[in-house]
Formats: sequence, C-alpha cells, structure tokens
Amino acid sequence: MPSEAPQHSAGPDDLGAGLGFEPVNDLERILARCVLTGARATLLRALARSTLCVPAGGTAPAGLSEADAGGVPVPCVADIEGRHALVYTSYRQMALARRLGEDDRWFEVPVATLFEKWPSDVDVWLNAGGELGFPLDLVDIGTVADIAAGLEVDEAYEIGPDDEFTDFPGPSVPDSVDCAVVLSLFDVPEVLEVLRVFRRLEEPKGRTWRILLVLVDQEVRQSSLAQEVAAAVNDASDECCEVHVADVHDDEVYEAVAHLLQVGVPLWRREGFPAPAGPEGLADLHISSLEGTGEVPDTPAGLDDAHGARNGRCEDGPRPDRGGSDDGPVP
Repeated sequence: MPSEAPQHSAGPDDLGAGLGFEPVNDLERILARCVLTGARATLLRALARSTLCVPAGGTAPAGLSEADAGGVPVPCVADIEGRHALVYTSYRQMALARRLGEDDRWFEVPVATLFEKWPSDVDVWLNAGGELGFPLDLVDIGTVADIAAGLEVDEAYEIGPDDEFTDFPGPSVPDSVDCAVVLSLFDVPEVLEVLRVFRRLEEPKGRTWRILLVLVDQEVRQSSLAQEVAAAVNDASDECCEVHVADVHDDEVYEAVAHLLQVGVPLWRREGFPAPAGPEGLADLHISSLEGTGEVPDTPAGLDDAHGARNGRCEDGPRPDRGGSDDGPVP
C-alpha cells in the first residue's frame, strides 16, 4: 500500500518539485520521473505493483457517471474523446482534486484487482484535478493488467531513464539458448566473438533477461545480424533478450561496450581472434563468470565471491556495475 508520509531524497526522486507536485509514495515519485524523462515503461511496472485510490459511491459531483471495474464502482467524466475514469495515486491527490471531507468515503484498491476486469469503453485519468494528472489509454491499462498477472510483456523489460540495473555473468557453462545463438552465427564469417551477460532491474519484482554481445568485422549489416540472433533465442526459448553488435575496428564502440566485455561470459571465439588489446583501458580485461552453477540465479547476490577468481588465477576481477539505459529489448 502507498505510504502517505512524504519521503525526500536527492536526485531523480526530487523531480516532482519542478512540476509543483509533492510525491508521497513510490508510485508518485515514478510518475514524476515519467512525466519529465519519458520513463513510461517504468511507470507501467510501478502501477502493476501499486494501489490506487477511488472515491466511494455518493461522493461524485452531479453529472459524473460510474463504471464497474471488477465490482468496484469508479466515477467517470465524459467528453468528446470518450469516458475517463477518475482514480488517484494517493489520498492526498484525491482529497485535493475532490475536496473530500472527513466523512467522505473512499477505497484503496490494488491495481491488479482494479484493472483485471476493466470496462472496454473507459480509459483512465490519473489524478484528474490534482497536482499532476496523467492519462492511461486502454492499451496501457491492458499492459499493466498483464504485468500484474505475471505475463511476459515487452514493457516489463524496458529500462527507462534513471532506472537502476545490475549486470552479472550468469553460469559459466553455456545453456541451450547460448548454444542456439552460437550455432546460428557459426557460419557468419564476420562474427569474431560472442559474449553473454544477464541484466536485472533493481526494483520490486525486477526482471532478469539475457544480453548478447556480438563482436563483428566492420563489413556487416548489424541490424539484420541482431535480428538473426534474436530469432535464434526465440527458437530456443520464450525469454526476452537484448542484442548488441559491436564493430571491432571502432575504438568508440569498444569503449561503449567495455562494461559488457568485462562482465560477460565468452561463449565462442573465432580461432585466431585475440582478446581486445585496444583502445586504452581494455588491455587488461578480466572476463569473470559464476563458477559451478548450471542455472541463472534469480538475483546477483553472491557475485562478490564469484568475482574473486578467474580461471584460478585472478584475485581482483571486476565487480558488477549499476547504470541506466534507455535501450529497449530486441523483439
């Protein structure tokens, strides 16, 4: 349930101040980020694990209709674009918008329950009349319901601006998906090396998915090669993956993928292709992996121990990093 106590911190959580908006729970802080940075997928995931406030019947002003959302009567306003349900991200926003008194009744409903049986002719207007309104169309509502139900939807994997994530190697022994990728690229002469990393979103119920890095010769169509890798993953499993194709001749590209080179598990290397020796800073890469495990861990916990050794020789391997990205997964 949302906390009504204001929580103040530095960084992106203070973005609401520039909107004249005072967030009082995690959902509202993410709403402010979405409005200012475009992190819409992050907001949809946050909604799926949150509750929303709904005025009880009898508190709606005259002229408003009601819609039945899985047995919950939701007040609606109508205009030329259709009907819009009035729901709120906190009691504070609802009280400001509706001028509620002490005796006015209201509900706090899990979004998973509210959106599960949502009427097909009504969209949502979050915080209508409050400090920060935000529309959700029927596609958004359906996506949130699917995420809440645990279904595999693309929006559940997208990383938005300021999202935190952890990259970790995963098992050192290639699995069936890794093998399918290598087999799909084995006869592509431009491919020099294939590495694999796992990425986990650092948020409640954060998802983990596979990242594949393909190092290639400069004479290759990178987008078609990425689609070929994604197709191999799709044939081997139903998991979501992200594919990066890097040109070994471009120093700037090497710098951009340096982190993945450090953390990733090398799945296959074309004979005669040495480990990257340049540009500066990439000469001493330590390729680390989780030893002795046959499956991907649910969390990156325990990686510190795994990074203590590299083939029994290296004492100080790289540590998993945190970062942000607005790259989405390759379908």
